Amino acid sequence: MEFRKNRWMLRLATIGSLAALLSSVVTAQAPHRYELADLRALEQAFVDLAANVRPSVVAIRTYQTRRPSDTDAAVRIPHSQGSGLIIDPAGFIATNAHVVEGGESIIVVLHDRSRFDAVLVQADERSDLAVLKIDASNLPPVRFGDAGKLRVNQWAFACGNPFGLANDDGKASVTWGVISALNRQMTDRLVGGDPMRYYGNLIETSAAINPGSSGGPLFNLDGQVVGIIAAIETASGVNEGHGFAIPVDKDVQHVLDSLKSGRGVRYGFLGVSVDEVEMPDSRRVADTSQARGARITRVDAEGPAGRAGLKPNDVVIEFNGVPIQDRDHLIRIVGFTPVGSEVNVTYLRKQVKRKAAVTVADRQSSLGLEPAVE
Repeated sequence: MEFRKNRWMLRLATIGSLAALLSSVVTAQAPHRYELADLRALEQAFVDLAANVRPSVVAIRTYQTRRPSDTDAAVRIPHSQGSGLIIDPAGFIATNAHVVEGGESIIVVLHDRSRFDAVLVQADERSDLAVLKIDASNLPPVRFGDAGKLRVNQWAFACGNPFGLANDDGKASVTWGVISALNRQMTDRLVGGDPMRYYGNLIETSAAINPGSSGGPLFNLDGQVVGIIAAIETASGVNEGHGFAIPVDKDVQHVLDSLKSGRGVRYGFLGVSVDEVEMPDSRRVADTSQARGARITRVDAEGPAGRAGLKPNDVVIEFNGVPIQDRDHLIRIVGFTPVGSEVNVTYLRKQVKRKAAVTVADRQSSLGLEPAVE
């Protein structure tokens, strides 16, 4: 009888231990319950971020001059409006090239309502970036982050001059959303494949972006600029949740530094047209599954790639030691390779790996475009 009693007590003890264990597991896996204090702390973080970044964002208005007749006085007509970000305390401001394109005079309005005539230092149509200069000092510049560290669904904050709301007082609007996607290839969708402008590798965000937001910064939660707002895709002409920003990385900072110094940006050129590699070829284009490559569809016989022996249907899998992920990756890496550099290109021709030495040319001169200002 005593043995039977002890046996039942052992069972009950075992069951009790199991129940306690299960209870602790369930408790550990239960979602954290956010209290009102947590939400207020998050709200305050958003408020602080806006207060810190808004003074570094400006409103931009451009004008054209018209004289209705020979006897009439000249009249300034509004031409475009947009946003900009202070990149140097000495009065240098970055924006989109398309914001100031065609403008004969430019006005910049700061956060403290002060207004300045701006001079266009340099614009780069391909990257859609431009740098302006105003006669001011001790301005609060933005802090740059690294778009390469972004992840989908992180918070994002757009700051700028939508619909010209900051034209008078310079008080930039701040909206928030998330990073909806990375590496969006939008050149064909946004500019119809215009070879003068390239919108590859864009950040897509759900933060509200509207006409006038172009040229403004996209901030991360730390108040660092990770993108420069460039476009929206919309059927109505206003925000529908699909805005795009140029990612800020070392290449974009190099472009801004070049424009700020008054130099043009020289882009590398191979003399080829490329497309994506379709399945099943993409599984065989490299020794690893980390790169898909880019298929050459057209070769200029007199261009660098043509002189090096590359042909249509060759698949470039490595450029200057870097495995090529896709078409856009090759375009970007070639573009930011110093002109005159000799690089090794690894490619597949009928699944046979080959290599060629290619001397990168200057894009502008190769295409007969206006040379970059030096």
